[in-house]
Order: sequence, then structure tokens, then C-alpha cells
Amino acid sequence: MSEVNELREQVRALQAELDALKLTLEVVGTVDFDSGMLSRTGILEALERGQRWLARRGDIYGILVVTFPSLHADARHGPEATEFRSHVAATMGAAVRDVDSVGRLDDDTFAAVLSDLRAGALQIVAQRMRDLLERLVASSQLIGGTFRIAGLEVLSKAPSGDILDRALMLTLEANPGPVLGQIN
Repeated sequence: MSEVNELREQVRALQAELDALKLTLEVVGTVDFDSGMLSRTGILEALERGQRWLARRGDIYGILVVTFPSLHADARHGPEATEFRSHVAATMGAAVRDVDSVGRLDDDTFAAVLSDLRAGALQIVAQRMRDLLERLVASSQLIGGTFRIAGLEVLSKAPSGDILDRALMLTLEANPGPVLGQIN
């Protein structure tokens, strides 16, 4: 009987270790290691949280996407890449509240998911972010002279991937921007 109890205890210990590893994987899978901000997966999860709050309480949420089409190759892949991403993350983070989420979609595209917005507030946040990013661009030779900012205010249920895709499409029109839209 003692061997059976010992085996059961080993199984419980292994199950606890497996649960801890699953939790670590969930957290690590949502973080971009270069910048310390959310990855594409993390941004999609933040959009999903917005969907849940919208369905449950009717809270409006939004997404702002910033892209740097003139980003120099060194800032994309060279030794300055981590520093650049950190600067962009800090600058975007300064433009939003603590309840909002900032992340990186790829080498030159970043996003912020804004929780519990009032109608029309996206414009104010987009302008504040634009002002701060313009200062960053002016002080950095790596970034180059242009960036685009676009966003969506989400008022009704839509798949998170579709919301992200629509916001990314708006960045193509956002020169200089911001270009903002709504999902009704």
C-alpha cells in the first residue's frame, strides 16, 4: 500500500509541475522578448478581453496601430533593434492608461488595445500618441522620418483577428494620420 501512495504522490507532484509549466507557456507565449511588451498573441488576447467586456457590460474598446515604414534596416534587425523597440514601447505606454495594453506585431508595427473607452476618446489618445511618437522620431536617427497611426473604436462584436486586420489596413491610409474608424 505504501508503494501505491508513493506513486500517487509522484503523480500529484508531476501534475502540479505540468500545471505550472502550462501557466508559464501561456504567459511566455503572449510576451515579445525583445521589447518586454505583448506579442501578436498577447494583442489578440487583449482584443478578446475587450470582446468579453463589450458583451458583458457594453464597454467600448479600441485599438491603435502604429507602423514605421521608413524604419532603417539596423533598427529592424541590427543591434539597435532592442533599444528601438523599448523606446517605442515606452512612448506608446506613456500615451495610454495602466488598464490598456501595448504590444509589437512585427519588426515595424506596434499596437495598443484600449479598454473601457468613451465614444470619441480614441481620437484624443491617438493624437497624444502621435505627439509623443513625433518627439521620439525627431530624437532618433534609426527610426527615420515617418510613421503611421490608425485605429478602430469597437462598438459591437467582431472576431479579434478581423479587428486587427481592419486596423492594419487603415494604416495604409494613415499618412500622416491618424486615420480612425469604428466597428458598429
